[in-house]
Amino acid sequence: MCGTPLKSGVVEGKQRQFCPNCDFVDYKNPLPVALAIPTRNRRFLLIKRGLPPRKGAWGFPSGFIETGETPEEACLRELREETGVSGEVVRLVGVIRLEDKELYGDMLVVMYLVRVGDGEPTPGEEAEDAKFFDIDDLPPYYAERLRDVIEEVQNEPIR
Repeated sequence: MCGTPLKSGVVEGKQRQFCPNCDFVDYKNPLPVALAIPTRNRRFLLIKRGLPPRKGAWGFPSGFIETGETPEEACLRELREETGVSGEVVRLVGVIRLEDKELYGDMLVVMYLVRVGDGEPTPGEEAEDAKFFDIDDLPPYYAERLRDVIEEVQNEPIR
């Protein structure tokens, strides 16, 4: 803040950069991410990631929450951008910390269950593919992490 070069040291119990002159501390905070868990008729809509991190992996539509945007707005925006379909937030599923060692570092992920409207998914610019998966065909890393959501979706009436 004052122009003095930062130094490294332990501040508040953690190694951080700080200014010895004006007491500025360079806190490193997690990046906020919104993630949609979109469903329709007991099926989950996933995208095949077209960009790092985890390029080529199947996952739920997600992205950074932009300034002036609520997590719910970001969730629905990312859903539209990555799949071409719109939806409605049903509920907050949870908030988790993820560490992306490939690119972004620490992230705080806000996850929402979303009911998807009509229309066929079309992958956006950042996705290689977008399609619905039956519960039994979900990637294994979601089966354990989202057991309660999967059970909830399994018991929904088909529209």
